Amino acid sequence: MTAPVPAPADGAAGAVIRPASQRPGLVQVLARGAVVAVFSSLVLGVLAVLLPGLAIDSWYEALLAAVVVGVLNAVVWPALAVVVVPLSVLTLGIGAIVLDALLVYVVFDWLPGIYMEGFGTATVVVIGLAVATTLVSSALALDDDTWDDEQAARRARRRSKDRVATDVAGFVFVQLDGVSRAVLERARRSGDVPTLDRWLRDGSHRLVGWETGWSSQTGVSQCGILHGSVVDMPAFRWVDKATGEIIVSNRPKSAAAIERAHSDGHGLLAHDGSSYGNLFSGDAERAVLTMSGAGRRKEGRIGAGYVGYFTRPQQATRTFIGLVAEIARERRAARVQARRNVEPRVHRGWTYALLRSFTTIVSRDVCVQGILNDVAEGRAAIYVDLLGYDEVAHHSGIERADTLAVLRDLDRQIERIARAVQWAPRPYHVVVLSDHGQTQGATFEQRTGETLSALVARLCGGAASGDTDAERGKTESSAWLRHARGKDEEDDMSAVQPTVLGSGSLGLVFLPGGETRRLTRAEIDERYPTLIPGLVGHTEVGFVLVRTDGGSLVLGAGGARDLATGEVDGEDPLAPYGGRAVEQVSEVDAYRTAGDLMINSRYHGDFDEVAAFEEQAGSHGGLGGPQTHPFLLYPIELSEPPEPIFTSVGIHRVLKTWLAEAGHPVVRPWLEASQGGTIQP
Repeated sequence: MTAPVPAPADGAAGAVIRPASQRPGLVQVLARGAVVAVFSSLVLGVLAVLLPGLAIDSWYEALLAAVVVGVLNAVVWPALAVVVVPLSVLTLGIGAIVLDALLVYVVFDWLPGIYMEGFGTATVVVIGLAVATTLVSSALALDDDTWDDEQAARRARRRSKDRVATDVAGFVFVQLDGVSRAVLERARRSGDVPTLDRWLRDGSHRLVGWETGWSSQTGVSQCGILHGSVVDMPAFRWVDKATGEIIVSNRPKSAAAIERAHSDGHGLLAHDGSSYGNLFSGDAERAVLTMSGAGRRKEGRIGAGYVGYFTRPQQATRTFIGLVAEIARERRAARVQARRNVEPRVHRGWTYALLRSFTTIVSRDVCVQGILNDVAEGRAAIYVDLLGYDEVAHHSGIERADTLAVLRDLDRQIERIARAVQWAPRPYHVVVLSDHGQTQGATFEQRTGETLSALVARLCGGAASGDTDAERGKTESSAWLRHARGKDEEDDMSAVQPTVLGSGSLGLVFLPGGETRRLTRAEIDERYPTLIPGLVGHTEVGFVLVRTDGGSLVLGAGGARDLATGEVDGEDPLAPYGGRAVEQVSEVDAYRTAGDLMINSRYHGDFDEVAAFEEQAGSHGGLGGPQTHPFLLYPIELSEPPEPIFTSVGIHRVLKTWLAEAGHPVVRPWLEASQGGTIQP
């Protein structure tokens, strides 16, 4: 979607004035205010009946209280932002609710005809009024779009006053984490992505697919998309043999090290860019909830994204209510799956429910508000990773009802962003893409009765899991909350036993011995004679990659492929995994960080399933099924990308080309030296 440049306001170089004909009229403003006040007074009356600590003498005193609370929230609350924001950051919005309750408690004590006892009563009143406001705005549908537009225009006038309006289009890149093209098409048919479907039917956007490398997961994909490089990233987690340290892409220390190794200073977001909710920054000037921490300035501190959102108590309360409702939805969905004996499924407890709600509600609200603010400001390039679908699909399944409900919500968030760009000080292209897909299936442990690390231990006399979080199904989506709670620990695997790591359906085995290189098949057979035969012959192992003195072999139960010569002995073990499987495996085979053994679980083609080495019903990280087939949806004004697009580095080049064509000063190092890499607007 591309919006025209609005007319600048008089006396403000970059600010935006919404045309008077499109603003809510005085009658509309008064009518809305009256309805909200009346409805809120009714809620106060109901609460007075239900709560023993609240009494109201008459209806007009309830109405007066509702009006006073409305004025309080509109006028006094923004002045308290300096207190509200830190409280909200630390308490996920609860602090803002407590402060609002304190204000209501004090104000109600001054009002005539109202008697309130206890701070708990005030808290219930605040939550009840927030629910009332939400119902008025949503259920009664009082011109929500009109009011959203007015809020966006006001935000633009306020935030873009120091910027000069320009006709150089900005970009908002929205990543729907984990959504394969197949799932998107299914969601279009079922009506679960009406915004994206409308764009395609109206002809404003095109949809193409692309294919990831062997490691089909967020770490590799985002590093490729944002920085244009994925060298020596064999999986989501791997062992640095030189130090014995385990690198895990969603841990701050590891993410920062990965970014340092791959950033050339000219990432996708290097020119006036913003990063929200990503593992890596893309060299953005503003990086909020970005795991690597690189590029984080004062404006990119972790709480920056909360500022715009929690300066209104209704929003803080709404987020808290949404969090509680999401926990309830998750617990109900888990019980329904268990009662109906839905398979495959994994355990989903209260801890996961909290992690899920943080991803689908809190992180979503903070990131989307940050985007709306940045669009109003007119920043050049914004990239956000909306994690909700990926988190829920891991535990619920890729097309289950509660998973698609999250996708419906993300579609609504995209609609909000698309409406907001109409009032920005520059036109915007809204591009929607995914970093990988997911493939469903019962886990390796469910199918075989043991984890991959237990299998390796049985075959060679001992082994250790390098990341127990992975085996327990803790996903990258919830890493922010685990890190905030201090639950992530850096692992040192310098011990003298094999280390086993799982990344979805991709497994890595690192063997001891002090070498910084990969061991050969002959060396492994000498030390662990039953290991390779036991893995290759296992019913749930699809293929195993191992180094030899003359190159590398891909071994399967029915045959082998020599990667160097292309010679196949017996059945080709890569045949079930698609036409680019040889390229995908060969790329990782060239990495110095590849495991001594690289294992891909079996792909069950009849059911389109894989067996994850983690506790996940939907997984990604290896080959097999839709996990390697994400999508790219872009405005038709942009040039058609070369097809087929292969790997996230290919996506990086497409996105950077669009930035260059729009007039952004980007560097494209892959171009021939004679063409130059810098495009000036």
